[in-house]
Amino acid sequence: MKRSLLAVLAPLLLSAPSLAQEAANAPRLYSVNNGDSSITYHLKHKLHVVDGTAHPAEGKARILPDGTLQVAVRANVADFDSGNANRDAHMKEATEAAKFPTIEFKGVASGVKVPASFPSEQSVVVKGQLTFHGVKQPVEVPMKVVFTSAKEVTAESKFQVSLESFKVERPSLLMVQVDDALDMETKFKLKEEGK
Repeated sequence: MKRSLLAVLAPLLLSAPSLAQEAANAPRLYSVNNGDSSITYHLKHKLHVVDGTAHPAEGKARILPDGTLQVAVRANVADFDSGNANRDAHMKEATEAAKFPTIEFKGVASGVKVPASFPSEQSVVVKGQLTFHGVKQPVEVPMKVVFTSAKEVTAESKFQVSLESFKVERPSLLMVQVDDALDMETKFKLKEEGK
């Protein structure tokens, strides 16, 4: 009986290091917690600043063993809320939300490693493509990545886009257009999938 048990266990014990190595070399997949995450725009006019916030409809991140970070995030344009229904309706009209219902970002960064101790903060630049109003533009997004644990991560960024570069006709108030620069701010909470 002892010999047969040893015969069964030996291959398992010998394969354990290779299984651990395989797990260490596997990509780590994370999903955005929509309820705890947000995308906010800040739109400036001479008389005031408009802030609109939406929760992402979907968001994924993957960290490869070589430190490559891949991200993809999508939000519904109609979900942005500034606290003023008339202003939101005007923004949906200006961005043609019925025709172009989503804003999407896909990007890649390098040098992201899951740390050995927590919390741990890393700063990266995510280079990618932003699709808004049916137009795709390259963007670089500086991002602060904080590993609160091996399984939970927060990622925050601030960057700026040009409304005109996305062919959005700038809204006017009292015959004065809003600024072309649209400040974006993202705050994402992610959790490792399957954990």
